[in-house]
Amino acid sequence: MTGKSAPTGGSAAVGAASLDHVGLVVPDLDQAVAFFSEVFGARLVFRMDRFIDPTGAAPRRLGAKPGSGFALAMLAWGDHELELLEWWPGDEDRGSEPDAVGTAHVAVGVPDVSAALDVLRSVPGVEIIGEPVTFTEGPTPGLTNAFARAPWGLLIELMQWPA
Repeated sequence: MTGKSAPTGGSAAVGAASLDHVGLVVPDLDQAVAFFSEVFGARLVFRMDRFIDPTGAAPRRLGAKPGSGFALAMLAWGDHELELLEWWPGDEDRGSEPDAVGTAHVAVGVPDVSAALDVLRSVPGVEIIGEPVTFTEGPTPGLTNAFARAPWGLLIELMQWPA
């Protein structure tokens, strides 16, 4: 955790908890896998092709409607894993607003935010939202960040922590 202070707080109510992975719903699994692999160097660990449970048990267990199906890919990304899921049938607008409850963003640690933005500018469909900002006060002095959108709308925060 370069540049970050040690976490503070007490014990977790569930015991020794830690982050296992983050899951994101994407509209096109192939596109998302290619994007995270080619742009950020993530590596495909495994992939599960489209699965539809005719009993409806699996979708209900995941909070989805019976008859829904999904495909997923698990990517290794640095010391963490990112699970990408494509659902059928899907709601194109689900999670599209950055302030909608349940909407996610991915924060990516990079050595140089400006250089990362230059790379993202060359990726078709990526929208650069703003130029880098370096904080001088508050809880993250020295942190530089900027935001972009993946081709399907996922908000990406690029983060460069001070040495």
